[in-house]
Amino acid sequence: MESMPQKPVTQREIEKYAVSAVKKWLKKAMVLPEVKKRMIENESSSYQVDISVCNAARMAELNAAFRKKPDPTDILSFPTDEFFQRQGVLGDLVLCGPVAIRQAKELGHPWKAEVDVLLVHGILHLLSYDHEVSEKEAKEMSRMEKKILGTIGGKKRRDGLIGRSRTPVS
Repeated sequence: MESMPQKPVTQREIEKYAVSAVKKWLKKAMVLPEVKKRMIENESSSYQVDISVCNAARMAELNAAFRKKPDPTDILSFPTDEFFQRQGVLGDLVLCGPVAIRQAKELGHPWKAEVDVLLVHGILHLLSYDHEVSEKEAKEMSRMEKKILGTIGGKKRRDGLIGRSRTPVS
């Protein structure tokens, strides 16, 4: 019996999932002692992250403007300054839907799993983790990705973005 072809995932579907998922991942990250040590004292007990999903052309423009790299990337993080962080506003995440879908296919896992990995990676950047600073920081960020992603289903482990595809800059 032939399987039915899967319909393409729309930007709206990715955006809807990402908005709900970022809340879940943010809650999981914010309770970790390692994260709390890095946080600016917050006057609020809640945290906010804005998320946008864009196409590859828009992501290429953003990546060129902010990172001087001409190609689209999977996710960009834009942390807010200290004033807003004190109020619980951590920043913005911009996710590229087509890149996320492509990476999920290449890695053989569902697109939602890829979006989860990208969101955790982006949230960690908003929380001042940066794998491009040093080997030590890359290892710490990778460890945190795995720790947060490992909370899925209580025992399921997934490699984070750094562990599977990035070589840290020394």
